[in-house]
Amino acid sequence: MGNIEYRKATAEDCYSIAELKGIVWNTTYKGIYSDEKLTRYDVEKNEQIMQNIVNNSEIEIYVATVEDKIVGFMTCGKPYKPFKHYEQEVGLLYILKEYQKQGIGKGFFEIARKQVKEAGYNEFIVAVNSQNANAIQFYLAMGGKIILSEEKQLRIEFAL
Repeated sequence: MGNIEYRKATAEDCYSIAELKGIVWNTTYKGIYSDEKLTRYDVEKNEQIMQNIVNNSEIEIYVATVEDKIVGFMTCGKPYKPFKHYEQEVGLLYILKEYQKQGIGKGFFEIARKQVKEAGYNEFIVAVNSQNANAIQFYLAMGGKIILSEEKQLRIEFAL
C-alpha cells in the first residue's frame, strides 16, 4: 500500500465519496440491512448529501487517499441529530474493506480529536449500528465508552 494522505474533501470529491459509501455498505452491512435496502442505495442522492456536507460550515468532511484514490472518508462536527448535550460528532466513517486495519481509521480519529479540541469542545460522540461488531471494536479501541445501547444503535462517547 502507498502512503496514506488526509485532506478536507472538495465538491469534486463528492461523487467518489458517494460511490465509496455504497461499496462499504455492501461489504459491511450485508446480512445486517436487507438486500433491498442495499440494492436501493442511490449514488446520486448520496452525492448531493456529500455536497451539502462540503458546503456546511458546521461539519467537515475529510478523505483518506492512497496514490490519489479516495479509500475512506469521515465527517466531524455538529451532530446530524441532536443527542443530549453533545455538540460534536464523528457522523460518518467509511473505509474500503481492503484498506481497513491499516491505521486509516486511527488517522481519522487523530484529525477528529484535533478538530473537536480546536472548536473548543472536550468530547464527541459516534452513533454506530449495534450489529456492526468491527466498528464497535474499533471505537472501543480508540478509547470510546458506550453510553447508550439500543436495539439498532449504540452511542459511544470520546473524551479528549
